[in-house]
Amino acid sequence: MKDQIKFQDDKTLIFKVGQEEYGVHISQVVSIERMQNITPYPNRPPHVLGVTTIRDVITPVVDLRAALTGETLKPTDATRIIIVQVHEKAIGLVVDAATDVLDITPDTVQHPNLMETKEVSYLKGISKLDERLLILLDIEELLEDTTNLDELKEIKDSL
Repeated sequence: MKDQIKFQDDKTLIFKVGQEEYGVHISQVVSIERMQNITPYPNRPPHVLGVTTIRDVITPVVDLRAALTGETLKPTDATRIIIVQVHEKAIGLVVDAATDVLDITPDTVQHPNLMETKEVSYLKGISKLDERLLILLDIEELLEDTTNLDELKEIKDSL
């Protein structure tokens, strides 16, 4: 059985996409960067924005809003690129804002039955902290389900 990301007593990076707040386990995050120029890469889905260079590493970049909602992100001063490590490859995720790093404890995480379907296999749970609902994601599963992770790896390997 595949090792699963656990949101138990561990640090979670919280970010916004649209009005929703999401969380990813900090072990999946390499860095958080300001928005920068992205060079379009031909013949890719609209949510695969292209590539950028971060610390001298050419990195494929995905618009997470477009991947999750179909809407295109309009960058602001708060827009960030979250660099994640998936299968030893760095991938940039453009989000509206990166807001917090929080401890998520098991007693705050619920697993609604709808998460057992393939369509939402990347949802690991929903955490309720005070009045906030945080949607907890497994970035590797999310990229597999919404982007075709092999295609992102091909972009990286072709450069």
